[in-house]
Amino acid sequence: MVKQGKKSMTSDEAYQYKVILAKVYFYNGKFDQCKETVSSLPDEMNESNELSPAYMKHLFIGLMVMRGVLLEMDGDLPGAHGTYDKGLTVFRNKLPSQSDIVVPRSIGSGGTDASNKEELVNWPEEALYRRAMLSLSLDDRTNGLGELASYLHHMDNITPSTFRAFRRMRANRLYMLTMRESIQDGAHITPEVKLDVIQSHRRQISLLQSIYSFPRADEIHEEVLYEIDTAYNDWALIHANSRTELLCLLKILYEAVYLTYNSPRVLRYLFHTLVRFGDYHEARLALDTYLVLVERHMTAVKKMVSVAISGGSDYRNTSSVDSESLEDILESVIAGARLYLVHLTEPHECLALIHFANDLIDDIESKDPSHAVVPEISRDTKARLSLWKGVVHGRLAQKSREPKNRADHHTTAVQLLQSAAEQCPRLYDAHYQLALELAIGARDVASATAAAKQAVALNPKRLEAWHVLALLSTSRKDYTKAFQICEAALKQSEWWSVYVDVQNGNFQGVAIERGRNHPGLDPQQGKDDSTSLSSSAETGPSFLHVDDIEGGIAFFDMALTRMAIISRLRGHDACLRNQPSMFALYGCIYGIVRSYGNGFGDVSSAMDEHSLAMDALGSGAFRTGADEMSDRHNVAASQTSGRKSLARSLARSMFSRRSLHTRYFSYGGDRPPLPPLAVSSADKPKAAAAYSVGAQTDNDASASSGEDNSSNLVDEVEDSDGAPAHRDSEQVKRQHSMPHLRRASRSSSLGSQDMAPEVYFNAVNRPPRRTSIDGLGIGSPARGGRGGAVPSRKRGNSVYYTKVQTRIGQQQVLAQRALCSLWLVTAESFVVLGRLDEAASAVSEALLASPESPEALTMRGQLELAHKEYLPALNEFHAAVSLESSNIRASVGLARVEYLLDRRDVALGLLKNVTRAHGWSDPEAWYLLGRLEREVALEQASQAYGATSEKLAQLPTMKRALEYTAYALDLEGSQPIRPFFILRPWIRFD
Repeated sequence: MVKQGKKSMTSDEAYQYKVILAKVYFYNGKFDQCKETVSSLPDEMNESNELSPAYMKHLFIGLMVMRGVLLEMDGDLPGAHGTYDKGLTVFRNKLPSQSDIVVPRSIGSGGTDASNKEELVNWPEEALYRRAMLSLSLDDRTNGLGELASYLHHMDNITPSTFRAFRRMRANRLYMLTMRESIQDGAHITPEVKLDVIQSHRRQISLLQSIYSFPRADEIHEEVLYEIDTAYNDWALIHANSRTELLCLLKILYEAVYLTYNSPRVLRYLFHTLVRFGDYHEARLALDTYLVLVERHMTAVKKMVSVAISGGSDYRNTSSVDSESLEDILESVIAGARLYLVHLTEPHECLALIHFANDLIDDIESKDPSHAVVPEISRDTKARLSLWKGVVHGRLAQKSREPKNRADHHTTAVQLLQSAAEQCPRLYDAHYQLALELAIGARDVASATAAAKQAVALNPKRLEAWHVLALLSTSRKDYTKAFQICEAALKQSEWWSVYVDVQNGNFQGVAIERGRNHPGLDPQQGKDDSTSLSSSAETGPSFLHVDDIEGGIAFFDMALTRMAIISRLRGHDACLRNQPSMFALYGCIYGIVRSYGNGFGDVSSAMDEHSLAMDALGSGAFRTGADEMSDRHNVAASQTSGRKSLARSLARSMFSRRSLHTRYFSYGGDRPPLPPLAVSSADKPKAAAAYSVGAQTDNDASASSGEDNSSNLVDEVEDSDGAPAHRDSEQVKRQHSMPHLRRASRSSSLGSQDMAPEVYFNAVNRPPRRTSIDGLGIGSPARGGRGGAVPSRKRGNSVYYTKVQTRIGQQQVLAQRALCSLWLVTAESFVVLGRLDEAASAVSEALLASPESPEALTMRGQLELAHKEYLPALNEFHAAVSLESSNIRASVGLARVEYLLDRRDVALGLLKNVTRAHGWSDPEAWYLLGRLEREVALEQASQAYGATSEKLAQLPTMKRALEYTAYALDLEGSQPIRPFFILRPWIRFD
């Protein structure tokens, strides 16, 4: 190079020669000579076209980068930043508008070795990187974030993931760290910020995939674990809880499972994220895998604890990088206990999981009683373990058919719940579950009231404890106080304003309000006043506001109780006038839930629909590795449900990294359109005319009392005795003894399962009904033709098929039951008013809403019984019992029909079985049993003694009859207006 410099050159050749010479000095570490050479060159690009213009541009950006690096070495950081910025500005202006700044020379090389084509330094990439780093070093966070984002986006657009992978990974980590600090300092979380955070983590996992592969034995990829820690925490920081956002996190976690070979930490994050997403089946598989790994890990931990105590070493220094702390394990166990009991309804599995946690705590504390090595377990954690163990025993007490087992489970449940409340007095669930258990299992109204008051004081926004207080007040027949409690409780919920708008006929206001806060919207969408509910169908449910739906379910249940109380205070006519607003409220709460398809909450089908998530997040901003993320795992068929399972296929993916992604499940079509809640001016007279009648029936008192008297009302609830009712909630089963359901397939076109008032189901466009229910203006079929009232099931959906447990699926089931309950309350009012034909129409609508409802079948049997149609009534009661063997009303109705058919022995056997098992607290069952025992006693006395009253009273059968009757009267005097099982303590997400 020195010899070439002595030759005569043109100005362009001299410029090129000096820049190349400076590069040689730069590469060889001769920075003084490089500085001398660079200082002799201008900082402006030569406009001459004598030599290659493109080459001159790259020489210029290389010159500016070397000049900036030399300034950095001299400590002139602002000058270096200005040099980089000027060089990039000039370089970009000289390029065509569609050109990229950073282009690796190896692209399009035609199979040649990239290392022979690529220069040691890609100068534009170096300038972008160093400029961003200098801005952050100068504490210019705003410009630094923008420049770092520009660098990363330029690298994503054209370069492969392997190009400068380590540098990009470090830059991306610094970018995420800077954004996290800005958010923690109070920066507003806009949708653009959330999108940027999510795309940064997607970029990071893609870069990690290009660097790391399947780990060798005893190899831990710490970079992957660090990324998963930050990703999981960032999702919580930015409240990224919509369906699409959680899908992105799940994809990152599934890739991390492969890169870490089932790391316990990654599986723990995967389990919690699946629970948040609402796929409980997949969450169970992830939890099972996590517990297997944790059990092995804790065996090694126990040995290390023993060695640490005996040798005086520090356990924390001997633990692995991927070690799970005891607190993390116990938190996962508590979440798993909730999963098994609340969402999967498997109390025995839940109890086994809690026993595992308690045994683990006992083993660790026995080896380290002074907590010198392992930190002490917090009282809050132990209290929650006691809480869920007590709830499990309460559940088993209700399921038990043996009185002794029921009493043992109840005693254990009360002791555990009291212990949980003592260990953690601020634990709402401990006081609430204790109140519920005392009310159901012991009929201890005074103690249940005290526990419910404490729960209300801890969290007035949750309505469950308020509901217990209201039912306890109705058990002592103080309906005025119960109504006041309902009013105070409902005003605590955000749904109260919606309910007031519905009662006032402001359906447009309801639609706008639900558009702001409904779980179908992303969190930031609700801040725009122009957002309507119709936009929620495109984004999917936001799991940040899960409690919004769950709170709405609790609100609707309490509104039904309030309406039942109104029927006692003001009569059933007032109750019927309030029904239309209840149907509109049902549409506001459950409308978005019922609009989704059957597989909407299934993470496997959602992962198949990968393009939907990418389109929602913006497909152009980030591309690297996105198309490969769904091709990493096999899809295995689950042996329990017949659906594909991602968690089950993890083991296969260990041996087949590039296996094909089988497509097995899909939505099966687009989601049905969301029925509009708002009523146009043209349709309003037709749709809302029925609802204008009695719109202010019971709203005057509630609207006028604007003050919140919740704290005073809690203290005013008096003590009394109460009698709970019980119903077991096992999986529904359909047998072959239901001809009315089999006949339904021949006339299934008479209705659909989504029947409701016109104000809500305005978009269904079903044909008008032939008859109507007087006073409501809601169409309904005429009485008769039981088979026509029940629609047929869809083809291929067997009644014996167990659906995959998802949150959306469970909420859809609750939606069917709630609509069915609303129609049944209407039917009960019609029965009391003597309008049996309209009651039969309402029951038919209830069965259209929920064809497998044992309550609806039971009421239909009672109507048949009122018409003295004994055999049809027997058929209905048999159908209800076959669907739910623990249904007390159906079993008592079956016994009553058997008695009317002169089969008293059969009726006696049924009643004895019911009162021994689930109907132990049902007054009707005990009263009917006492009546039949009295008839038997009279016959025995007539045959043996000639019916003398003195000897009749001495008969054991008559003594039992008197005891049963007295007990039935005592139960009836303390029976709540609705049974306690409507509170559904097992269907709750926190």
